Parts: sequence; structure tokens; C-alpha cells
Amino acid sequence: MKTVACFSIALLSICDCFGQLTKGNWLIGGNGKLYSYTSSYRNSTYNTDAKFTETDLAVSLGYFFVDKLGLGLRPQFSWKKGHGLGATSGVVTNVKHFVIGPLARWYFLSTDKPYNILTDVSYQLGINDWHGQSGNINTFSIMAGPAIFFNNCVGIEFLFGYSSRKENIKDTYTDKNRGFQASVGFQIHLEKE
Repeated sequence: MKTVACFSIALLSICDCFGQLTKGNWLIGGNGKLYSYTSSYRNSTYNTDAKFTETDLAVSLGYFFVDKLGLGLRPQFSWKKGHGLGATSGVVTNVKHFVIGPLARWYFLSTDKPYNILTDVSYQLGINDWHGQSGNINTFSIMAGPAIFFNNCVGIEFLFGYSSRKENIKDTYTDKNRGFQASVGFQIHLEKE
């Protein structure tokens, strides 16, 4: 625990005043997301509807190539739990996924404010492993909301938006879902020396 505290203090001490959203700076952070949706499952012999709750943990690694525009990469781990509706209410799902892909973030307000409004767009690809069978995952996400900076380089974000995902396991199933999402995350903006 002491190591984490020392690392955090070191990161905070190298930040420069109001330099977090300008060209040449780095973006490092993470967020947690709760996503609730209803899904329709279809294959050649079986049709059902189910309700799912998904928890995502993601890391954002980016660079500001111009003021207020950060581009980078986002790896993400997801845990999905759900149950069938109606006649299939006894069916339970418990699945884990790993995806990775590009992200883009645009901050709308001036870089010298202690708060900002941003949009976050990402597309990710991953491998789906379901009971020993493999397939793939494609996700698209767009979110927007406020970022509030605690100091010159660390902030908290409250983002809301839309997500769409397609999962498949070859010759077994295809699952398409889309819905509302909410995310809370911390970001650290490091100025290039």
C-alpha cells in the first residue's frame, strides 16, 4: 500500500498547471462501467431472450496530438452475468471477455478550466471463449459527460452513452446487444518534459 501511495504522490508532483489537455501530453487512466441490457439469442434450433448485467474495467492510454484531442488504446476486461426471461428463466450466464482497440477523446472547453466536457469514442476487438469454444467480439462505444479536475492533472469523469456489441461462437451462437451505459473513471494527464 505504501508503494501505491508513493507512486501516486510522485505522479501528482510532476504535473504542471493547466497543461493536461494540450498537445504533447499523455493520458493515463481507467474506468469502471456498469451496463444493463436485454438480449435476443438466436441459432438454428433455439430462440430466447435474456437480461444481462455487465461490469467492465478499462484502461485508457493516450497522447494529445493537438490541443484537446487525445488518441490512444483501450484494453478492457468484462464480466457478464445474466439470466433467461420467460420460459427460459432458469438459464444463467457467467462469461468473461478481454478486448482491445483504439480510442479518441475530445474535450470541448478551454484547457485552463478546472472542469471540462468530453466525448469518448472507442472500437474494440476481442476473443470470445464460451465453454471451451472460441469466437470473436466487436464493440463500439460513444460516451459524453463532465470531467472535474482535483488538481492540475488528476480528474474524475462521469460519462453516459451508448454501446453496441456483437459476439459470436462459430457454428454455435450469435449475440447482438446495444443499450445505455454509465461510466465513472479517473484520468491522469502527464505533461511532456
